[in-house]
Amino acid sequence: MEQSILDTILSNLTTYSKENAFYINEQFYTYSDLSQKVAGISEAIKEIPQQSTVGVITTDSIETYASIIALWLNGLIFIPVSPANAKDRNENSLKQAEAKHILTPTTKDAKLIDSANFNIIETSSLSAFATIENKNKDENNILYILFTSGSTGTPKGVPINLKNLDAFIHSFIKIGYEINAKDKFLQIYDLSFDASAHCYTLPLFLGACAYTIPPKEVKYLYAYKLMKKHELTFVKMPPSTLSYLKPYFPKINLPLLKYTCFGGEALQSSLVNDWKKCAPSTEIHNVYGPTEATINCFSYTSDLPKHYNNIVAIGKPMDGIEAIVINENNSLLSENKKGELCISGNQITAGYWKNELKNEESFIAINGKTYYKTGDIVYTDNEGDYFYCERLDNQVQIQGYRVELGELEHHSRNLTQLTQVVALAKKSSNNTNQLFLFLENYKGSIEELKIDISKKVPNYMVPQQIITIPSFPITTSGKIDRNQLKELLS
Repeated sequence: MEQSILDTILSNLTTYSKENAFYINEQFYTYSDLSQKVAGISEAIKEIPQQSTVGVITTDSIETYASIIALWLNGLIFIPVSPANAKDRNENSLKQAEAKHILTPTTKDAKLIDSANFNIIETSSLSAFATIENKNKDENNILYILFTSGSTGTPKGVPINLKNLDAFIHSFIKIGYEINAKDKFLQIYDLSFDASAHCYTLPLFLGACAYTIPPKEVKYLYAYKLMKKHELTFVKMPPSTLSYLKPYFPKINLPLLKYTCFGGEALQSSLVNDWKKCAPSTEIHNVYGPTEATINCFSYTSDLPKHYNNIVAIGKPMDGIEAIVINENNSLLSENKKGELCISGNQITAGYWKNELKNEESFIAINGKTYYKTGDIVYTDNEGDYFYCERLDNQVQIQGYRVELGELEHHSRNLTQLTQVVALAKKSSNNTNQLFLFLENYKGSIEELKIDISKKVPNYMVPQQIITIPSFPITTSGKIDRNQLKELLS
């Protein structure tokens, strides 16, 4: 039986005590530093019953990462409270999760929430030289809940348990990466995004070091600085990060970069070819997976990538993942037929947090097995590789985050009291999605509306531009003609 990721991380706190675990804001922290923080926080939370939800103010700090590990080792559930999110969204997530406790590096960081409603535990002063125990032995225990965009305006909670994360880590290793404690990993993601869990748990599982990006820095420039100065060997990032770096490609030379993983957005094949010139030794992997499937469940690598409409293939299911493609009648489709991707396996969440209606919509039983319906349209070729084509519903990827356009429309209707509101995504010149909001005959202040929207949604969901027009174009079936609206953006 494979060792639990938590047992391995716990062991590594001692085995690699003198080695670096994190590089945060120009400072190294050893596994011993991390261990002391975990021990101190564990002591402070020991009376909280197992499987209680606990919010963590996710600053770029050693205390934040130690808080996550301490929660997991004590059988508690991590709820990220991100400074990048609007206060309303953080409050909504904590309310849905029924969290009563908040871990925060300093009390000043607790301004992200209404702190009077919670037991605030300040972690910056918590440190101890003590034996740490892994009290989390039940594979069905939830490790974290991430709240993703919801079309009703209320984010939906995705619980990931120990079995899910164990399955992901072990299947990812089986892909064949030659990585160990000597490797250096980039952690570019906000901790409310599931890819971040990959970028700190994998190095901790190996006894390696994760290099993080301070929130005030320009992400793509600081990421390149870390890659070059510290000779990082393993980098995972959304394709949009690389798009922003493209003007600098002629000057970039990263001979020691071993692996580059792209995920969270569609990867353009032309970008792969250009990046190989910057990092000639790197092996490029395109990875795919919804939050419900624990980070990634497909992987693809090739020096000459296959693609659909210039979008690189997502490849084959990872170990332990079973994938099928179905039509609108839930019948199985053969190769080269486009349909909805459905996935099953130990990485798949058991269901949304206290949301039976969404569970009934999103999970389906076929031939006695439960599958998650991803909402992604794909097809397979005769070599068994899967190709992403488009979204089945009104959901898009923005900066690696899944965004339901319906959520932005919901908040915009409430703020404007209009019924005719349309949110659209359009690719910019660097192939990244940007959000636009159309309003029919709106008489209010566009700037004030933008500020009001920013109080309701994360910054990546605030529209690039808000456009008001006298009346919306209508299709022959009486629906708003979104294609005509999109043409107004060209």
